[in-house]
Amino acid sequence: MISGGTQGMENIMNRCLSLFLTLSFISLFIPASALSAQMTIDGEDQYEFARQTMERGEYLRAVAEFERFIHFFPEDDKVPQARYLIGFCYLRAKEYESARKALEKVYKSYSSEPMGGKALFLMGESYYRQGLVKEAQQYFKKVIETYPHLDLKHAAQYRLAWSRMKEDKWQEASESFMMVGKSSPLYPNSQELAELSLKGEALPYKEPATAGVLAILPGLGHLYCERPKDALVAFLLNGLTIWAAIEAFDEDLEVLGSILLLVEAGWYTGNIYSAVNSAHKYNRKVRNDFRGNLPDKLNLNLFTTRGGLGLALKMEF
Repeated sequence: MISGGTQGMENIMNRCLSLFLTLSFISLFIPASALSAQMTIDGEDQYEFARQTMERGEYLRAVAEFERFIHFFPEDDKVPQARYLIGFCYLRAKEYESARKALEKVYKSYSSEPMGGKALFLMGESYYRQGLVKEAQQYFKKVIETYPHLDLKHAAQYRLAWSRMKEDKWQEASESFMMVGKSSPLYPNSQELAELSLKGEALPYKEPATAGVLAILPGLGHLYCERPKDALVAFLLNGLTIWAAIEAFDEDLEVLGSILLLVEAGWYTGNIYSAVNSAHKYNRKVRNDFRGNLPDKLNLNLFTTRGGLGLALKMEF
């Protein structure tokens, strides 16, 4: 039994050795490319793929693809464009801080070239879209001062005017719109906005002080601010609490009556504060609605050309 088992084991080992030698012999005649697939990346294809990804609106994925392009082809002449487009993609993805970091590097490296001005403008645009108009104005002013020879200065002047409207500085906004040059495609729209922006000074505002005085009669201040539901709630809440306090005192429930009066004091004070706050909200909505109905014709449209990267101002009608 032992002898038969040993012989069987030797047969198995011989077969395995024979199979190994056969495979080794065959592999000598197989090309190396068939044994291992090697992936190659072409710089032009990688850049184009990243750009197409950006145009599809997949901005964060496009960032990764542009970074891959820069990593594998650091000496390619389109690397500056790729870095710039990374900042643009972050901007469109509303990653404003990341956008500014990327664009600042571009600006520092190419401040003496048009690309530096475009990067600076987009940094201002990132603040503008984030609602930080003071910071945005600093960048737009710098574009105008530093790059007066570029058409980009008209876009910066246009955005500067819009940022002043965001601050409710209607007269200053009008003057800024008037400064957009005639050579710019934004000129007709700027002239229109220079006139329309002045109407912001005559918007139908509600006086917060008036709302507070009227709120002496609970609900009347809210009614003045065109909030009838809030007016009804304020009137009923205060009226019922006062009625309950009077009833408590009539029933000789002084403790309960005192508690209800304290509660009513809170309701009453809150009613006046709420009326004043409603006036501010009303005015804010009026201003936002007014600005929202004004025609903003500026739309950034980035494109690539064989001569480099351009920034076009696409007019929307």
